[in-house]
Amino acid sequence: MSADALSEQWLIDVVTAAVPVPSSPEGPGDDAALVRFPPAGAVVTTDALVEGVHFLRAHPAEALGWKALAVNLSDVAAMGARPTAFLLTAGVPDDLPAAWWRAFAAGLGACARAAGTALVGGDIVRSPLGLTLNVVAWGEAPADGRLLTRAGGRPGDVLLARGGLGRSALGWRRWEAIAGPGWAPGGLHGDLASDPALRAHLRPEPDLDAGPRALALGARAGMDLSDGLATDLPRLARASGVALVVDLERLPDDPVCAELSAEERAAGGEDYGLVVLAPPDAASALEAAGFAAIGHAVESSAQPGGAPVLWRRAGRAVTIPRAFTHFAGG
Repeated sequence: MSADALSEQWLIDVVTAAVPVPSSPEGPGDDAALVRFPPAGAVVTTDALVEGVHFLRAHPAEALGWKALAVNLSDVAAMGARPTAFLLTAGVPDDLPAAWWRAFAAGLGACARAAGTALVGGDIVRSPLGLTLNVVAWGEAPADGRLLTRAGGRPGDVLLARGGLGRSALGWRRWEAIAGPGWAPGGLHGDLASDPALRAHLRPEPDLDAGPRALALGARAGMDLSDGLATDLPRLARASGVALVVDLERLPDDPVCAELSAEERAAGGEDYGLVVLAPPDAASALEAAGFAAIGHAVESSAQPGGAPVLWRRAGRAVTIPRAFTHFAGG
């Protein structure tokens, strides 16, 4: 059975049976859901996954269901918020197998239960151009209203990172070489399950406690490492009005990425880790919590040519390979 033989209601029923859902009107079932925002406000994000751009058709369905939600929850948690609910919109092609959709829903539900979040609505439509997925997720801001934004860093701050830097990039390299052309309606098995790099790419597991923990330990700026150090650090630097000096020799050791250079690890995307700026007196507590100090912030005017990031290895400036961007202009 493929999507041209499936009804919209069947597609919805499969998802709502597999994913935690509140009762209407706070959950699916009406034209819109009632959202009760917490006193300190909600942190809201959205992320789209498009077949042929973000994933291949062969991406195991259960893993893609997990990933579609996880990448959004990572953004919410990176600001120090606790994820609570999400919406799902899917554009479904005619040849989508029913078994694939069931496995996708199972992965989506597994991620939702692990994170303590729930599906409150969304939309499912026919797509003649391939599978598209979009999640809107939100979470509860800390009671004191403090958030880990990109704009709080200052000169003299320590730059710290957490997460499997480069693992997903290596996993994509391996996955691209072995992925077949058709739908994969199952989960991760065999080499896909045992290879940490492939797992990091196909079914990432961001640490949703890292943002709240970093905020509590004194970090004053930060962001999710969804696009990798080379792409995300300039964004952090510009938002905070500083320049960043990064020592590539201080990237945390990772035997999984032994075949990658430090430059390749910095250029890789989809790490779904966390990078923060913190005052020096908070750095040791963050390092004890699993962060690695990889550099520091300086006055933006101190950087030659006004570059937002200076990459160094053994005291010498180096160049990072161009990372993936959606548009030719970067």
